Amino acid sequence: MEAGAEVQRRRSPRLLRRALLLLAVAVGAAVFLLDRQVVRGFGEARWRHPVRIYAAPRAVAVGMDVDAAGIADELQELGYRAVTERPTEPGTFRRTGQRLDIYLNPSPNPDGYGERPAQRVTLELDGGKRVRSIETDDGAQVQTISLEPRRLEGLFTSHWTGRRPLRLEDVPPVVVDAVLAAEDYRFLSHRGIDLGALLRALRVNWLAGEVKQGGSTITQQIVKNHFLTQERTISRKLREIPMALLLEARFDKREILECYLATVYLGHDRLVGIYGFAEGAAVYFGKSVSELTLAEGALLAGMIRAPNVYSPLRHPEHAIRRRNEVLDRMLELGWIEPEQAQKAREEKLEPPKGRGAPSEVWFMQQVRRELREEALDPTRLAFGSEVYTTLDYRLQRIASEEVEAAGRRFDREQPGKETVQIAVVALDPRDGSLRALVGGRNFLASQLDRAIRTRRQVGSLFKPFVYLAAIGDRRSGITPATILHDEPITLRYDRTTWSPKNVDDRYRGPVTVRNALENSLNVPVVQLAESYGVERIAQFGDRLGLVSAGLPRVPALALGAFESSLLRVTAAYTLFPRGGDRVVPRSIATVKAPSGVVLLRGGERSEDVARADATYVVHSMLEGVVDHGTASQVRRAGLRGAIAGKTGTSDDSRDAWFVGYTPTLVVGVWVGFDDDRPLRGGAAQLAVPVWTAIMKRALAGLPGEQFEVPRGVELVSVEASSGKLAAEGCGPAITEVFLAGTAPRESCAREVTRQVARTDPASAVKQVREAVEEWFAALPGKIGALFGGGARRR
Repeated sequence: MEAGAEVQRRRSPRLLRRALLLLAVAVGAAVFLLDRQVVRGFGEARWRHPVRIYAAPRAVAVGMDVDAAGIADELQELGYRAVTERPTEPGTFRRTGQRLDIYLNPSPNPDGYGERPAQRVTLELDGGKRVRSIETDDGAQVQTISLEPRRLEGLFTSHWTGRRPLRLEDVPPVVVDAVLAAEDYRFLSHRGIDLGALLRALRVNWLAGEVKQGGSTITQQIVKNHFLTQERTISRKLREIPMALLLEARFDKREILECYLATVYLGHDRLVGIYGFAEGAAVYFGKSVSELTLAEGALLAGMIRAPNVYSPLRHPEHAIRRRNEVLDRMLELGWIEPEQAQKAREEKLEPPKGRGAPSEVWFMQQVRRELREEALDPTRLAFGSEVYTTLDYRLQRIASEEVEAAGRRFDREQPGKETVQIAVVALDPRDGSLRALVGGRNFLASQLDRAIRTRRQVGSLFKPFVYLAAIGDRRSGITPATILHDEPITLRYDRTTWSPKNVDDRYRGPVTVRNALENSLNVPVVQLAESYGVERIAQFGDRLGLVSAGLPRVPALALGAFESSLLRVTAAYTLFPRGGDRVVPRSIATVKAPSGVVLLRGGERSEDVARADATYVVHSMLEGVVDHGTASQVRRAGLRGAIAGKTGTSDDSRDAWFVGYTPTLVVGVWVGFDDDRPLRGGAAQLAVPVWTAIMKRALAGLPGEQFEVPRGVELVSVEASSGKLAAEGCGPAITEVFLAGTAPRESCAREVTRQVARTDPASAVKQVREAVEEWFAALPGKIGALFGGGARRR
């Protein structure tokens, strides 16, 4: 028994040493893992960008006017630096009289294949502006180059939240002092934790039996916000402390403080989160962070404790009281003089200027929807993943600014409790890329996406497809020169009668198809639909993707008596520049995992709808809509080049639409009230001006384009009014587009002769005498032919 006790005594120290060794290994492993987490995550955590998101790269092409297109501004926004000598390092450029030298940064390829290396390119300029040629460093001549894709400063939470970069040197020292006074006045001296504050917090929590006080330093707050959950538990605090110590050991105070100021939560402006002092300065004071005063910095610093309680947007009196507490603390610490504190206390809190949501917020909501459709929740993508979108950042900004400007104008012109809403969609018809999206005037006031999530009556936007269905069917005999009758009619349908009318309540008698479409006449298109067949038109329209179910089989279908979204309608119009097939919109180019593996590649998806030749015939009439029809304001505003489109106004002017396009861009605009009230004016007065303002800026400096003419069409000169072949003495002629073999064969000259006979008696007598003399002169030959022919028949 004594021997057993002796063995036990000898074994105990060994077991203790083993236990201590295992404990040391476990602690070491835990510290190692925590250290890896801190080091690996802090760089990205500075901006809380678990997923990097990019806009589409900007292209620079031969023929572009670099000044009008704003290429120098684009380079500077991407961080390029202007130099006086030929660029020798990536990210620099030089502009001389006739040249623009750019040393392009290395750039990821949005298609997911590798990376484009840094390269130097030389743009030769005509007149110092327009690109004559583009040459790469190896001497190759190219037609276009792409700048690197712009990284979008924001992140996905419940919504897309914009972010602004911040550098510590841009923050006024008094603002930094206000933050330290409010949150961690010993920040510069402690090593990550403040033992005094921590012991006080432990005492309070022990007496309360729960976590009531944190005692967290700025370093601990970064750990909590970026690496841990927000729950107030002892176990979380036990992880938070060693991670704070590791963070201080790995990074210097400036880096930690800059991260904190750039990412600290400062409340919500309705549904959009505000993170960082740069964003807070813009939202609450309408200025950059470098312009903040002591009073403003103290107010923002005071908000950190309870951002929504002390928000000047919600509780200005609470915000002022808390601001003054921070000023008192700074005075107590001796960091400001009494005169400074008094002046800051007397500074009035101006009504918050606020700001709209980031211009890309509507677009990013669509990105989120598409990702989720592909089972790729953006909030759950792995840290370091990349999403390349199809967003044209410049066009998005232009569309947002013009919507804002038009909205202010409409508020003056259309007063009422409800504000006029505006939505915009821009698509690249070549591959379906969604280039810009505006779902309303102010995302913060209303998150309803009127471009995608609402359905409104499309009105006359459907008319081109009615004509396309008939013209594409050769058996119908319909051409742009076909005469339709603009006169009162009454139709019976489902035990009711309907009498369609034109918008101006006028009737014009016989009109050509072209005239009817260019001037958006209602009665002629209804008559055409009745004669061709409403069912045929509906079957054709079902392939356009305008509605989820089938289109209504009613006579009013010809006038667009059904509801669709702006995105669907704009996508349907892509078939005109594409030559007959409709492209499916997409907002995502590529999604890549942190390893570089492509998780999703957005590709072109299209559907054949009509023949290219018939589509071009209708397209030529849509060019006429812009040249001298209901959208002629586009030309009067000075827009030139290849443009076509169609206006649309629904019943009682409740909706105003315009979808216009070039060979490479289709833009749709909708204007209306959310409560469906009538507008004062139609598409020509409301939607067309918004579209024109956007396109004047979007097309500025771009090289000219032309629509491609397909095979199977012919151009023939016809009289504009009658649609018959033009001849001497007829009315004004136009060059009309026909499917090959469908042009009219009858000349307008016969009609002219009959008209003259009816209106000029003397001329009529002369023509009758000449006709009689001609008949008698030819009589012997006719008699001979008659008998000879009779003998042969026998």
